Amino acid sequence: MDTVIKILLAADILSGLFFLFSSGFKGKRFYWIKKEISGLILLAGGIVGFYAVYTENSVLLRIAFWSCVGLFSISLGVFDLIKIRICKTMVYGRFVESKISGTGRNRSVTPTFEYTYGGVVYKNESGENIPPEISKNYEAGKPYPVFICENEPYLYITDRNMIGKAIFEILLGIIVISAAFL
Repeated sequence: MDTVIKILLAADILSGLFFLFSSGFKGKRFYWIKKEISGLILLAGGIVGFYAVYTENSVLLRIAFWSCVGLFSISLGVFDLIKIRICKTMVYGRFVESKISGTGRNRSVTPTFEYTYGGVVYKNESGENIPPEISKNYEAGKPYPVFICENEPYLYITDRNMIGKAIFEILLGIIVISAAFL
């Protein structure tokens, strides 16, 4: 069992290092910051987890694991709230395609839109996971309103009313971290 835990912790640390030192998202500051914070959470959790395994402290290992999960959830919620706050400018974007992920009840769709802002054409995934029922309303080639960030026009959302989801992610993270210390 210790060997499996050590392998998982090593994978956690390597994932954190990958997030920290990979060169993706050049010129996309919002996504770069999100990637760096995710990397720090994974790296810190892995290091504390290794320390807990080597000192045979199962309580610390449990706290490290669930704190990582909780912090990750909180960071997702905070970044969603930030996107809702900064993506205010409405433009019309042409729906291009959707990428489907997950199976069964966990199935979600990530839409891709193409839009023009400031004379520059952008074609990006929204970074949102929306239910398949909503994505069925999108028809390829038709224009739909998207909300962009004027300072970082590659960044957009399709719905500014997703505050409930973001708050749920933050509350879930707080509950998970609190439960780790019980």
